[in-house]
Amino acid sequence: MKLVSLLPSATEILVKLGLEKNLVGVSHECDYPEKVQSLPRLTSTRANSKLDSRGIHNSVLEVMKNAVSVYDLDVELLKSLKPDFIVTQDLCDVCAVSFSQVEEACRELLDCKIISLRPKRLGDIWNDVLSTAEKLGVKHNGHAFQEEVDMRIQAVRERLADWAQQRPKVLTIEWIDPIYVGGMWLPEMIHIAGGQVCIAESGEPAPVVSREDLEKIEPDVVVVKPCGYKLDQTVKELEQLKAQLPWKKWQTRLGTRFYLVDGNSYFNRPGPRILDSLEILAHCTHPDLFPEFGEQYSEGLIPLGPEMKLS
Repeated sequence: MKLVSLLPSATEILVKLGLEKNLVGVSHECDYPEKVQSLPRLTSTRANSKLDSRGIHNSVLEVMKNAVSVYDLDVELLKSLKPDFIVTQDLCDVCAVSFSQVEEACRELLDCKIISLRPKRLGDIWNDVLSTAEKLGVKHNGHAFQEEVDMRIQAVRERLADWAQQRPKVLTIEWIDPIYVGGMWLPEMIHIAGGQVCIAESGEPAPVVSREDLEKIEPDVVVVKPCGYKLDQTVKELEQLKAQLPWKKWQTRLGTRFYLVDGNSYFNRPGPRILDSLEILAHCTHPDLFPEFGEQYSEGLIPLGPEMKLS
């Protein structure tokens, strides 16, 4: 069985299900685990990803005005790989090749089927894994993953069971300029991690918010994890981020705790590492209750409390 994945979360799902050996091609953004980076790349982006967040945002908008998709699909390479299944999504045209492109390419491939993921909430992510496992004949591996999901979520909830104090107000930032607030599955994650959600709603796309909107809230915790950004990219735009937010007011008057997180690895890929993201969020929300997660994920996490500065 030959498999092609056209988005990073799908690649991570297939690997989690024990199907890494069946992968014959991936998207240009698939980078985890490291072994998949040697596979043929079937996509490329038309947007300029070397710009800052404002520049990337404008580049994507410009491409979407003039093209069917932000991404190009190498159809000839796809044909040569002769996959039995293509795993993609039909939820966000900014996240992967458009579904219509994949459908069109699939018409030229005999006996090739499409598995399309459409996660909006946490339950959708887990169901996508189970459904994919069943369609690819590894149902038992899907159930094993669901058991891991239940166990790790329950472990967080149990530690919070005796927490009697008020839930901290948590704001998650999904893009720097303009400011997008994490939506979809993020509000559920905040609730599980013992926090109160700021602005966003479960199952709804990330909203764009103004400085005026942000001035109206008083978050205790701000988690910055721009979609597709590694930590060093976020650090480079830290001053830009501070200008976009009421940073000084929140930090000096409220004692807001800020965290920078690797948004390329965590939170934004609806796959197995959403569980890691939940544990990171639990630490950011209640660092005294979950100190081990701060150590476990230290390579992808930078705390910026009132007394902390980047060197």
